[in-house]
Amino acid sequence: MESMRYLALCLALGVIAVWAGENMFWFNPPEGLRPVDLAITVIAYAIASGVGLSLVIWTGVGGLPAAFLGGAVMGYMVEGVIVGTIYDPLPFFWVWTPLAWHALISGGLVLGVGRAGAVLGPVRMALIWGALGLGSAFWAQYWPSEVTDGEPLATTGVLALYLVGFGGLVVLAQVGMDRIGQLPRPPNAVLWIAPVIALLVWVAQGVADLNPLRVLLPLVMVLLWWVMRRLGQGGTRVSLGAAVPVWQHALVLIAPAIAVVLAPLAWAQGWGTLSANVAVAMATCLLSLVWLGRLIWRAARR
Repeated sequence: MESMRYLALCLALGVIAVWAGENMFWFNPPEGLRPVDLAITVIAYAIASGVGLSLVIWTGVGGLPAAFLGGAVMGYMVEGVIVGTIYDPLPFFWVWTPLAWHALISGGLVLGVGRAGAVLGPVRMALIWGALGLGSAFWAQYWPSEVTDGEPLATTGVLALYLVGFGGLVVLAQVGMDRIGQLPRPPNAVLWIAPVIALLVWVAQGVADLNPLRVLLPLVMVLLWWVMRRLGQGGTRVSLGAAVPVWQHALVLIAPAIAVVLAPLAWAQGWGTLSANVAVAMATCLLSLVWLGRLIWRAARR
């Protein structure tokens, strides 16, 4: 039973991570995107999330630090194993996007804050998701500059299906985590599945691309493991937070709904040439580094 709950939780985390880290990030869906493509992406993200979840279980870290650090692990698995973007020459990519988006937004905000609805209450949650929606509409103003010649921007209806429609799966994922409630520690053989898959892919890619920067990924993972272990409280169960009504989880749809309405209106006004990516990247990189620095400081003081 613990193993099935663990696998279900990996899938739920994969859904949340794809919506927050792919749909809300890329915003304008690529032409020809099929449901099967999203399903494959969810599976890949579920494996990456499984690595983070296994480390959370092994170290016993909990609360928002678990969501942020687990999101960081997931982010480095996505960017360092699945796509390999962090091996570009600039060190900037070791923060953007593994920490600045996957850890901060996908992990800390959408998952961590999203699981705190019982503490924050519906009014504050609605305000948080409203702020995310406004930020997403601003972020969307960068993407028209990335659209290739002849490729149209998505219509409002397509955006609604891509962002709000897929967001409905996020609500179901949160409800599923409510049903799980607490996850008793699965057998180690199960906890090793995702990390072993990620390791094998990383080794295969390293053989195919002899980039010396690849050796930095294990060092980053060791740092994250050390912080998680120092902050961990031990125990044999992972708490997923208190359950809330389904309608309260559905408040997360406020964010994509606002973005879907405002972004095309701003595109029509010619705002699609804004360098929103620079502003968002600078702000999120700074916030994520500050958060990680505080966690490292707390870990060192223990």
